[in-house]
Amino acid sequence: MSLVAISYNHVFGINGNIENNVFFIDEGMVMFSSGKHIVAYNVEYKVQRFFPICDEGQIDYVVQTYDKTLIAIIESLPGKILLHLFDVLNLRSTISYEMKTDKEQKLDIVYASFSDENDFILIQTGKPDWILFYYSFKLSKIIATDNTCPEENGIVKEVIPNYYYDNSKNKVFSVLGGHHINIYEYSNQLKKVYSYKKLSQREVYCCHDWVGPDKIVAGTSYGRILIYDKKAIIHIIYYNNLKEELKLNPSELENSSFKDEEININETLKKGISNEHTANIINLDSKTMNDPDYHPEDDVIPNSEINLLGLDNEDRIDIIKSNSTGFYVSGSNGIFSNIQYISEENNESSNICQLIQSFSLPSPNTRIKALALSKYKEFIFVLTDKNQFLKLNTELCSSENNKFIPVTPLYHVGPIISIDTCARKPIIASCGVDRYVKLWNYFTGECELDKCFQENVYSVALHPSGLFILIGFSDKLRLMSILIDDIRTIKEFYIKNCSECKFCFGGHIFAATNGTTIQLFSTWTYKCLGILKGHNGKINSLYWTQNDDILVSAGSDGAVYVWDVREMKRISEYVCKDNSYNSAICNSNGSVVWVSGNNCLFQEVMGAQVTRKLDYKVTFQKIQISYSGRMLFGGTDKGDIIPLRYPLISDTSEFYRYSAHSDSITSLGLTYDSQFLISAGKDGCIFVYNVIDKDENGPRIQSKVQFSNEVLITRSDLEEQNIDIEELSRSIEELKMEHEYQMKLKDMNFNDTLKETVEKYNRAIEELKNATVQMKGEKEKTEILQEDQWCNMKQKNHANLQELEAKFTKQLIKQYDKYNKLKKKSVELEEYWGEKIINAKKDEEEVLLKYTQSLEIKMSKKSEEILKLKNQLRNNEIECNEFRKMTEEDIDTEIVELNKKYQMELKDIIDKGFKLKGENGIMKKKFISLNKEIEDSKKDITKLNKSIESLNSEIEIYEKELLLLKKDMVDRNYLMRDVEKKVFVIKRKNQELEKEKFVLNYNINQLRQEVEPREIKMEQLKKNIAKKNNDLFLINEEKKKLESTIEKMKKDIETQKEIYNKKHKQYSDLHVYFGRMVSDLSNVILHIQEPDIFKKAVQILYRSYCKPSDKDKSYNDISPEVTSEHYSHMSVLKKRINNLIKESHEASQTIREEHGPLLKANNDIISQINILREIGGLSNKHTVKSKTILMKNKKERKRLKQKGAIKKIITFKAQVKKDEYENNPNLNIINNPLPQQQQQQLIN
Repeated sequence: MSLVAISYNHVFGINGNIENNVFFIDEGMVMFSSGKHIVAYNVEYKVQRFFPICDEGQIDYVVQTYDKTLIAIIESLPGKILLHLFDVLNLRSTISYEMKTDKEQKLDIVYASFSDENDFILIQTGKPDWILFYYSFKLSKIIATDNTCPEENGIVKEVIPNYYYDNSKNKVFSVLGGHHINIYEYSNQLKKVYSYKKLSQREVYCCHDWVGPDKIVAGTSYGRILIYDKKAIIHIIYYNNLKEELKLNPSELENSSFKDEEININETLKKGISNEHTANIINLDSKTMNDPDYHPEDDVIPNSEINLLGLDNEDRIDIIKSNSTGFYVSGSNGIFSNIQYISEENNESSNICQLIQSFSLPSPNTRIKALALSKYKEFIFVLTDKNQFLKLNTELCSSENNKFIPVTPLYHVGPIISIDTCARKPIIASCGVDRYVKLWNYFTGECELDKCFQENVYSVALHPSGLFILIGFSDKLRLMSILIDDIRTIKEFYIKNCSECKFCFGGHIFAATNGTTIQLFSTWTYKCLGILKGHNGKINSLYWTQNDDILVSAGSDGAVYVWDVREMKRISEYVCKDNSYNSAICNSNGSVVWVSGNNCLFQEVMGAQVTRKLDYKVTFQKIQISYSGRMLFGGTDKGDIIPLRYPLISDTSEFYRYSAHSDSITSLGLTYDSQFLISAGKDGCIFVYNVIDKDENGPRIQSKVQFSNEVLITRSDLEEQNIDIEELSRSIEELKMEHEYQMKLKDMNFNDTLKETVEKYNRAIEELKNATVQMKGEKEKTEILQEDQWCNMKQKNHANLQELEAKFTKQLIKQYDKYNKLKKKSVELEEYWGEKIINAKKDEEEVLLKYTQSLEIKMSKKSEEILKLKNQLRNNEIECNEFRKMTEEDIDTEIVELNKKYQMELKDIIDKGFKLKGENGIMKKKFISLNKEIEDSKKDITKLNKSIESLNSEIEIYEKELLLLKKDMVDRNYLMRDVEKKVFVIKRKNQELEKEKFVLNYNINQLRQEVEPREIKMEQLKKNIAKKNNDLFLINEEKKKLESTIEKMKKDIETQKEIYNKKHKQYSDLHVYFGRMVSDLSNVILHIQEPDIFKKAVQILYRSYCKPSDKDKSYNDISPEVTSEHYSHMSVLKKRINNLIKESHEASQTIREEHGPLLKANNDIISQINILREIGGLSNKHTVKSKTILMKNKKERKRLKQKGAIKKIITFKAQVKKDEYENNPNLNIINNPLPQQQQQQLIN
């Protein structure tokens, strides 16, 4: 059972055999075919999704529908063509169709295209028959076939349907060949309608597309663009001369855009711009239908002598694609153009043909191979001839954004020869037929470095550090260093056509094949360490073991050799001359070798014999083993990857195959952490797989590997960079100076403008003053008029007043009487209310005091808030002024942009208006003719209606039955698929369980065989351990005896210390007593001349020092008995010490002789126990015993340390005694005290 699985991670490369290999999904995703997969690539996140398509063959062609919803993948097989439909919106494969052909051999697919309603597909096959198949998806059958190549030895390039047809017309499509363009109708059958006039024999059609109901644009190998209307040529554009006239250099295209500078090509005609033959564009009369560049004398040249693809001419038009306003064109010099073409059928001279935009590709040598437009044609994805995808947004008007954006790095063009990985960096080195060496980062999905060489590259090998690379060329083998932006040679080795080279795991040695020999070199000294001879043919494989001691080689001569690199000898060999071996690997020690050859056998070789032969019915081109030794990977000649679990199972019918490449695999690689598998093939693709190891018992792989970030750089490059930095800093300083100068100029201009504005406002003020003077004069005039009117009004009012006074005097007298009465009442009320008012005022004053105090507090708070608000108002006013300026500037810029936009929209609308006018005139004529035809056909229709009604009723009945049957078929198909999937999953699980069972039984038997002899060894070891334990017990008893003797010696030392201290005190007391006596004598001697005083002093001296007392006994000399006892005691101690020294020497020798092998045996036992634990594990009893043995060993070590300490004490005592006897042999030990250091050592 295979417990190893892989999943697709990333791919570097595309299928080079497919011309149109780029398809639009949305603005952030592009789809292409790679190997046997359709890959959906997310441009923003750089993530790829894989959809496996083919199982038997390879992808021959891929085509997308006009509405961008479906993709058809065409797979050609002998006797049939398979069509796989893929849903672009849901990203899943839907249905597969099988189209049977009469041919037994495989047919080449040249071109394919869908109809407008996605019901039919047109498939053009290649030579020799050039048959066009017209297939219906609804009927699931071929409706019609036709031979579309009318020329002898001719070709067919493109088949494009017309999506601009009218409902009244039949659907048509065009077929482009070398010298012809034929128009066909398709409905229930294929019918050739007409063909365009043949080109000159030396000129060839390269591409074409429809731009209207009856108009076709075609590009030729001479760089001409021909516009046809039905059978006639109406326009000829010389595209290359047009670019020269407009000076469309790639360097200028990067800084300029032709969106704003639209050039009318018809206007350039009027100015008389001409070529050697004609002007850049020629308007021809539709009646003449003659090509001015047609040369009839060239018709004699046969097609076999001409390159009908037009690849021999650099001025050719590579691609033409129609859009809503015209068509896109791409040719030489790396230029991609958008030409607007608006035509009117009534008036051909009023046709508009103008260059709207031009874009530059990354380099002038690149050419566009395929092009994919979005549904509304605002986004473009481009595939170049260097296998790189580019993206373009045609809606952007600015020249900075109006550029091609690289979507992917440059992939290999053609087969890949070799790949290799390293340990310290996540990179893959690859070389191909295109002479490129590339370094890929399999984490980021980018190409870190690439370089093209002049010589052919045959092999590549990466150093484990990732800083050096070996490249085998046709003339030499070069060791090169990997720099930041370049690969430079370090050393050249004279080895031609080195097909295989490999670094060892340590990186200090590398092996390279030189013909039939293998040469070994030192990486650091470049010396040849040796030459391994033995092969008689080409060497196809080299493999190092992890310890760098063994090298395995396999060759086309059928020989497999295992070499010892240290001794430069051949360890083992296996030769089978009937077979050619492609690859060979081995286990960690080189004892088992696995070999794959051309005979479909996977062989296991041990020594010089084949132990196992496994027939997987596939040819393994390359094999690889993981560094753990549990996984094997094989790459077949059909591009499949087969992962296997080691040990291999004898049942070779059950294994899982991962289809990846469309051609045979040329190289396999595995990362050092065994997480990624890399494969390269002849289809130009590098696949990266995730390795999934399902074995739970195996060692875990590290989840995160820390890679190095070191990069090599030469000293000259560093110096150049420093010089560039200095120059840039200087330029920055210069720019600062210029900026300051410009700012000063702006300040000057600003001051000038200020002066002008001040003068303007002063003039305005003077004008206002003059106006105020005039207003004052007018005011005086109006005042005089008002005074006159006022006098008149006074006189009138005076008369009225006199009359009123007479009337009201009478009334006043009456009222006066009333007033006197009321006055009395009012006086009384005033007195009453006066008292109340006084009281109220008092109350009001008290309330006012309270309110004033509270209001003053509030006023202070409000004043602070008002100050804050004023500050905010000031800030807001400043911000408003700045915002006003910004808005005014933004409004100005928006107005300018809106003007540009609306101008472009106006032009588009005008162009559409012209188109609609022309179409209206055409439609009127058609309408008149159709009315006549309708009247004639009405009579026929009435007759047919009756028969049609009866037929329709029958058809509806049959259609209903068909729908029901189709639904049943679909439901049954889904049920069958689900059942088959479940059965397949159950079978796989059953197979995996059986394989697990077999592997487990195999492992159990091996473990039993290994455990039984080890148990016997364990019993013997147990007996040895028991003996050793007895010996250890005896040694422990001896140790106890020695410890008791040491304690006795310590006690004797303590008693001697006490005696010494007592005698030392006596000696010090005598010394003091003697000093006193000497001082007293010196005093007595002073009185010698005075006899009386002297006599008294002597008497006192005698009394104090010469009288007998108890103290005198202590100051007498030591008795001879004590000295004799002391000497006898010391002699006994010396003898004992000498005996102990002899016993300790003998004990140490016996311990070394007896326990030395025991310690070695214990270490061997412990190592064997650890090995047994790793294999099968030990019981708890054995682990406990091993622990007890270890504890005993520790105790023995402690005991040996204690013996060493005892030896030191004994030797120290011996030295002390020797020193004492040598210095004063007659003195006693008590009168000769020891120094302080030796006393401290004895005490310790």
